Amino acid sequence: QKGDILVTIMTNPDMVVTMQKCSGIITDEGGMTAHASIVSREMGIPAVVGTREATSKLKDDNIVTVDGFAGKVYEGKLAETKQKEVMQITSKTKTKIKVIVDMPNFAERAAKTGIKQVGLTRIEGIIAELGKHPNYFIKEGNIKEYEDAIYKGVKEISKFFDEIWVRTSDIRSDEFRNLEGSPKTIELNPMLGLHGIRYGLKNKEILTSELNALKRINEEGKKIGILLPQVISVEELKETKKILDKIDFKNYKLGIMIETPAAIQLIRELCEEGISFISLGTNDLTQYILAVDRGNELIQDLYNEMHPAVLSQIAYVLRVCKRNNVETSICGQAGSKKEMVEFLVKNHIDSITVNADVAKEISDYIAEIEKQIGEEPRQYTNE
Repeated sequence: QKGDILVTIMTNPDMVVTMQKCSGIITDEGGMTAHASIVSREMGIPAVVGTREATSKLKDDNIVTVDGFAGKVYEGKLAETKQKEVMQITSKTKTKIKVIVDMPNFAERAAKTGIKQVGLTRIEGIIAELGKHPNYFIKEGNIKEYEDAIYKGVKEISKFFDEIWVRTSDIRSDEFRNLEGSPKTIELNPMLGLHGIRYGLKNKEILTSELNALKRINEEGKKIGILLPQVISVEELKETKKILDKIDFKNYKLGIMIETPAAIQLIRELCEEGISFISLGTNDLTQYILAVDRGNELIQDLYNEMHPAVLSQIAYVLRVCKRNNVETSICGQAGSKKEMVEFLVKNHIDSITVNADVAKEISDYIAEIEKQIGEEPRQYTNE
């Protein structure tokens, strides 16, 4: 029911509709980059994840207070609901600030920042609201309905912004198995399985539909950036370009997510093949470099985006991209952490994509850092 607290082992994208009704989330599993954490921040609702025992201790009709700021759950009603306010940014900086917007219903909230660029839209949020897996539309012979749904969702988000970078679908089998029409195959390791751009290129009808939807929005006057997830080869970039040429999509920026060690090792070749921008997907990049499952609460103490191995790889990517005039950004949750922001600004990243509720705080902090290192402000971040 609307206003209830959702208590579950772990949330998945196919629970998005339910999550929009609740006033708080408590999970047994997960960490700061788990699905529940990511979505709750966009929705502006409190969440406490990785409790290990919530589902066994809490029962229906229990009254609890969820303190998302402190990461604690209290018995009884101790306070009124308080949502973190989204504030308009005012600082003047060289480093641009962009926002994360995954769900159409929360685009207006993000727009309260005054920011006009979306640095990441994951279309899985739109897919989850459909209740149907992309495979469903292929089986039913109605892929145009899928294209229309993606078009409608992204267009609703784009109403509030001038430019939007959209990631093509990254649908893991374990996260979307409850959607109608989802594959029944159970992968032993879904995180390393058939998802991201490898899935799109094996299912070109689905990828083509997503790109057609973005083309339609672009033709209506919106600037579109296309982000390819889980890239591990130059060939994936080339194959995607062939599809873009085939559908005669011309006025776009093409970028890749830097979230695999392969993308780091091949960054020079990827730049030379021709990309407009990269975005650091630190959620997955960190777990792949450190071999630490970001969703496993038992080893969250080892999951660290500021690990020297992670930072050295990020710095290398930024240097290579600068030499090749490729725009650089970050869209992982680490972009909302001050220690990472300082590292990125000092390494001359072009933009930082954050959750709307921390946009002003991060913008003000960037201004402080740029002042310390002598960077001259060039523009307002919301221009």
